[in-house]
Amino acid sequence: MKILFITCSRIGDAVLTTGILSEIQKRYPFAKVTIAVDPLPASLFEDYPLLNDLIVFPKQRLSKHWLTLWTKVVGQKWDWVIDLRGSAISYLLLTKKRVVWKSKPSDPRHKVEQVSALIDGKAFSPELWFSEKRFEKTRACFDNHPCVAVAPAANWVGKQWPISSFIEVFKRFSHQYPETKIAIFAAPHEKSMVEPLIESLPKEQVLSFFDKNLSLIETAACIKQCKVFIGNDSGLMHIAAALRVPTIGLFGPSREQNYRPWQDYDETRNIVVRIPMTYDELKSTPEFSHKSQDCYMTSLSVETVWPILENHWERYKG
Repeated sequence: MKILFITCSRIGDAVLTTGILSEIQKRYPFAKVTIAVDPLPASLFEDYPLLNDLIVFPKQRLSKHWLTLWTKVVGQKWDWVIDLRGSAISYLLLTKKRVVWKSKPSDPRHKVEQVSALIDGKAFSPELWFSEKRFEKTRACFDNHPCVAVAPAANWVGKQWPISSFIEVFKRFSHQYPETKIAIFAAPHEKSMVEPLIESLPKEQVLSFFDKNLSLIETAACIKQCKVFIGNDSGLMHIAAALRVPTIGLFGPSREQNYRPWQDYDETRNIVVRIPMTYDELKSTPEFSHKSQDCYMTSLSVETVWPILENHWERYKG
C-alpha cells in the first residue's frame, strides 16, 4: 500500500497531525508511506517506522514549492493521498482514495480532532518516533538528576511570557529544588532572548540546548527525558505533550480550545494557564493585532504560574 502524507509547515501543527501516521501504522503495518513536509519540522518524521521517502520542500515565492512537490509525486499510483495543507495538486494525483484538509476558522474542536476527523470519528493522539541510536545520542546530555524543561520562546513575541517572569519563577524553583537540573530549550536565533534566564540561575543547575547543534527530533528526544515541561504555546509545547511529558502551556493570544497541549488520558497531566482574558476578549480590544510586536502575556502573573509549576513538579518529579 502506497500512501502520500502531506503535512503542515509549522512545527506545532505538524506534530498534531502525527496521530494519523500512528493510526496508519496500526492499520496497515506493511504500508509504504511518503511524507512531504517543510524543512522546519522535517526531522520529526525521519524515524517513522513505515517511512519510504521523506520529501522536504521549502516554501518558495509565488507558491513554486507546490510545483516542486508535484514533480516528485506525479506519475505514481497512490493508494491513499492524505493532504493536510489543502493543496490543489492532491486533486490531480492518481489515487484510489484521497482526503484533503479544508480550514474552518470557527471550528471549536481541537486541531487533533479536526485532522483526525478526515480519517475517522476518533481522535488520534500525536506520537513521535526515535531510533535507539538517536535516543542514546541525546542521553549523553543528561546525568542522573531530575530535570525540568522550559521553553521561554515562541514564534511570535505576542505569545511570549516576559523573560523577566520566567527568571522570577525559576529563581524560586532553583532555590527550592537545588538538586534539579533546568533544561532550557530555544532555537539558535533566540539565544539573546533566553540568555538573561540562563545567567540568572546557578550554573550547576542549567542545561542549555540552543547551542548544541541538535536537530528538532534530537531536541524532542531531550525533552522526553525531562519530568515536566513548561513553556509558551509553541511547537516545543506540542512536542512535549506528544511525548507524554506532563506539560504546562502558557496561553494568551491563541485559543486553547484549538491548541491546548493534547492529552489522551490522565486529564490533569497537561495544564493550560492563560492570561485573565479569554482569546475572544483579547482579540476584541482595539490595540490587538496579529501583526503587532507587542507582548500580550504581561497580565499573566508569576503568582499564578509558580504554584502550578510547584504542584506539577511535586506530582511528577518521581
